[in-house]
Amino acid sequence: MISSPDEAFIKTIKEKLTAHEGRSIRLGKMIFWLEQADGRKVTLSSSAFQETVLSSGTPIVVRIPQYRWKEYGIEPKRSYRFVYWRKEHTPTAFIKQLEENLVKKYGEYFSAEEQPSLPLFEKLKFRRQVAVPLRMRGEESTVIGTLWDFYFGPLNEARRRALQFWLDTGFGEMNSLGFGFTNLKGHS
Repeated sequence: MISSPDEAFIKTIKEKLTAHEGRSIRLGKMIFWLEQADGRKVTLSSSAFQETVLSSGTPIVVRIPQYRWKEYGIEPKRSYRFVYWRKEHTPTAFIKQLEENLVKKYGEYFSAEEQPSLPLFEKLKFRRQVAVPLRMRGEESTVIGTLWDFYFGPLNEARRRALQFWLDTGFGEMNSLGFGFTNLKGHS
């Protein structure tokens, strides 16, 4: 799955993939058989009465830099440039780092437009923590991510637009590697 707030980019990717349906394609060093290219647009409801539930489909990665450790009461056993948020850390660290990441992405994409107001998250439910082995630039590492459900009350237009953008870009960090993909679980 490929997701982006840039509809022209998604259209181009879909056209290129559709031209290769029923054939093998190469992405980097990997070869895939492409059966079908399909487009889907997940759109959040603008109803003033519905709760929106988003559920992480792939782990959300949040890295906490050294200069924030004291603020969050994090004392790792060794010195690193950053630590991954883990379930033993305070949820405040996860929420604050995630909000800052989302607001930064939004500001970079929409530049001068108004930023969404904080706090972004009303209610969230931790599901589980996972360790994902990853090989990048010839080096093996393990990425720690977490799976969540996010609950939002009725959305005004500005908040709906911001959440739609984050659905399209991904929550947290390392989105281009497939982390932070979030699904619309439902409206209630």
